[in-house]
Amino acid sequence: MLKGLQKARAEGDGMTLVDHLAELRRRIIIIIVALCAGFFVGFYYSKPIVEFFLRLPGQLVYLYPGEAFFVHLTVAAVVGVVLSFPVALYQVLRFILPGLRDREIRVLYLGLPFSMGLFVIGVVFSYQLILPLAYAFFMGFGTESLEPLISVGNYVSFVLGLVLPFGLVFQLPLVVLLLTGVGILSPNFLVRNRKYVILILFVVAAVLTPPDIISQSLMAIPMILLYEISIFLSRLVYRRRNS
Repeated sequence: MLKGLQKARAEGDGMTLVDHLAELRRRIIIIIVALCAGFFVGFYYSKPIVEFFLRLPGQLVYLYPGEAFFVHLTVAAVVGVVLSFPVALYQVLRFILPGLRDREIRVLYLGLPFSMGLFVIGVVFSYQLILPLAYAFFMGFGTESLEPLISVGNYVSFVLGLVLPFGLVFQLPLVVLLLTGVGILSPNFLVRNRKYVILILFVVAAVLTPPDIISQSLMAIPMILLYEISIFLSRLVYRRRNS
């Protein structure tokens, strides 16, 4: 991958506008093909994936004939996006690389593997820790006269709506690290605007999670901790840049 990106940068210097448009079209087609291929792979394995999701609640129901089928389509779409993401990212980098400076290219080389790793960590963290807590909390409101009857569509939407955003949230330290490394952010700026950022994080949590205060809090609190970690990392990078 590294050699391919370096070659793309060297080849992109002499391209005209028409060449760039043709290149963009070709790379978009590659991304779409990769997305479709990932979707078909996801649909083929959607049954064991759905069964894996259902280990926590056990037996569920579906409320109309097509609900279970659309759950499999949803899972296939998510798997397709995840599987095609490296291909899409590579194609985007091949297209934009000629316009980047050497320092920005080095930041990308260092940051991309960590980005993928942090996404996986965020998803695993949410699925193993946050999801069981949230599910147990909501199920605790059931009584003898109020029996929960959860459909598979609602449950899978709840899982995806809670797990996937955590993969994005865990990118926060890396984003701050990269922006500090290229001189856009400073630790003083992060500290000075902490209260505004905390407010924004709660708003983001409200948008990304299911519409309840518990799920929003379960996301907002780790986000605040990640922001504090980001300030610490930003200080380290800032001192190194200015030493």
